[in-house]
Amino acid sequence: MSIFQLLMLGASAYFAFKIYEHIQTLQEPQLNEDHTVVLPDDKVDELIQLGDESREKKDFDRALAIYSEAKINQPQNPEILFKMGYTMSQLERYDEALEYFQSSLEYDDKNPFTYLEISKIYKKLEDEEKAQSYYERAVELDENIRDL
Repeated sequence: MSIFQLLMLGASAYFAFKIYEHIQTLQEPQLNEDHTVVLPDDKVDELIQLGDESREKKDFDRALAIYSEAKINQPQNPEILFKMGYTMSQLERYDEALEYFQSSLEYDDKNPFTYLEISKIYKKLEDEEKAQSYYERAVELDENIRDL
């Protein structure tokens, strides 16, 4: 064997060993009852951040898909539900947006921005009474809402 062949053999053996080490550290993914993969909280946070970045770039469909993936792992997370509602409202899917905002309120009824966004939707739907009611609740929770 030439020196080059010996070096290549050694490099191959080294990388094979590194792959073997990596495989030994892998774990079976945890699954929900519906056989979906359970992500750790830090991975869900990364998904939320990716969704936020897509939403800021006005890629609402992609943001919604990413938030949906996060929601599979944390279905009762009011932040995810709020962001899904907000994204739906940006897509002018108001009925679905209202459903997500209402779900968000089930888990966090102290977020003034949820009430404010619901108010905005009712305003667009020309339901002034409901719009005013939700706006007043938002202001009750945070006086600074008046400045927005």
